[in-house]
Amino acid sequence: MSLYQPPDIEENVFDVNEHGYPPTKPSRSKSNYLVVDLGQWTDRALGLAFNALVTASTEATGYVHGTTLKWGLAREGRLRFNANLRLFSATKGVLSVNGPVVNVIFIISIILSYAASSTVLLHSSILPGFLGGGDQVPTSVIYFLPPIILGTTLILQAILGLIAFFNTHVPTWSSSPLDITSALVHHNYIHHQPQRCMRSVSKTNDTSTDPIRPLSRQPSAWSSHKTVARVVWFVWGAPVIWVGWIFIWMYALPYGLSSGGGVTPLRVVGLGLLRLSGVQSIVTVVLHCCELVTTLARDEAVWRAASTPAGARPAGNPLKAVLRSWQSVVLLLAKPSIHWFFGINVGMGFSTGVQITYLAVFFPIVLFFVAVFITVASTRRPSGPQPVAYGHVQTLADLVDEWSVTMYWGHKEDRVLGQPWPVRHAGTTKDGPLPPIRMEEFYAWRESEVSLLQNA
Repeated sequence: MSLYQPPDIEENVFDVNEHGYPPTKPSRSKSNYLVVDLGQWTDRALGLAFNALVTASTEATGYVHGTTLKWGLAREGRLRFNANLRLFSATKGVLSVNGPVVNVIFIISIILSYAASSTVLLHSSILPGFLGGGDQVPTSVIYFLPPIILGTTLILQAILGLIAFFNTHVPTWSSSPLDITSALVHHNYIHHQPQRCMRSVSKTNDTSTDPIRPLSRQPSAWSSHKTVARVVWFVWGAPVIWVGWIFIWMYALPYGLSSGGGVTPLRVVGLGLLRLSGVQSIVTVVLHCCELVTTLARDEAVWRAASTPAGARPAGNPLKAVLRSWQSVVLLLAKPSIHWFFGINVGMGFSTGVQITYLAVFFPIVLFFVAVFITVASTRRPSGPQPVAYGHVQTLADLVDEWSVTMYWGHKEDRVLGQPWPVRHAGTTKDGPLPPIRMEEFYAWRESEVSLLQNA
């Protein structure tokens, strides 16, 4: 890798020729940009690395923001699910640490950070004589603005996360829905409701206490969480939005800013970043919405482990929880990869501004596969009689009747005062795997049966 530092020039204007390339002698101070001679694959590998850095940083600060938001909603009595669209959920108070103003700042900073990461290395070409003669040489230029925006937005997210961290009481930092529910029950935010041992989250609004038979197939996340359907439809609309945006960009807006001389690179790069961020917002919001579905699937997998021989463990490392969920792993890898591919499709030149490449026609296909993935994940119906919860805290509080380090769920059979008929009840225990559920029998506690058992 060779570095070229242009000489000091008094003019503060970057002239471009009719082809949009830098002139033989640059007219910009060397303190503002640096020409870097990189190969194509090195350039793209560094672009992917920058996007991976942004993903790691935003995931870390996002976890703090999401956890503090969760407990803020719990204190207001508005926490329903362990998983939330954190950028579109807010506590009361416009200026609270998890309020709408902070969410807007988070959204803008995340969008700008991904846009800046894709433009740290700007594309350009050097004319003969610029580096000693020869043909035009594709190269990269590091301009001061994108790195400053990238660093500023990441620091801003970290500051917001620290403010939320120091101003919110968090009983547990675990991401496990069982650990969250246990803490909510312990602090009296929610309470166990009897007679609901076989009712899934889809029966939340069903106040009946009549015994019911178990189901062999459980409802999907689509039918159990009203926001999931809206998320999936939005993700399916993203390819259409993308095509429409590109059409407007190509035919309704002026292409680039390099059609004449005397254009400052600050204006080219600055306005280019704004345009890039506008389209980048589609990708950012789509991937954030997908996170809701993958987290619901992960939370359900944690709960369904209770009916396996290994049992369910409420406490756990948040990073391990992500790595154990294939849906979460796919999304975690997709975030930097899709943003990186977006940067290849819609790049930005040092002198030409935003550039749409021929690869842009493939990006709607990428969004199509994202939509297929999220649709499959949201419409999958788990098999077995264990009621689904998808991290719904009240449902989990109703289904779990015995909290322990390792919990096993299954059939519990008791007899009431020597009566020959059994009280059919499903629940949890710490004493090892329970017998399988009896599919033809009815399950539910009766008020009279509960009182008799308590007095026995």
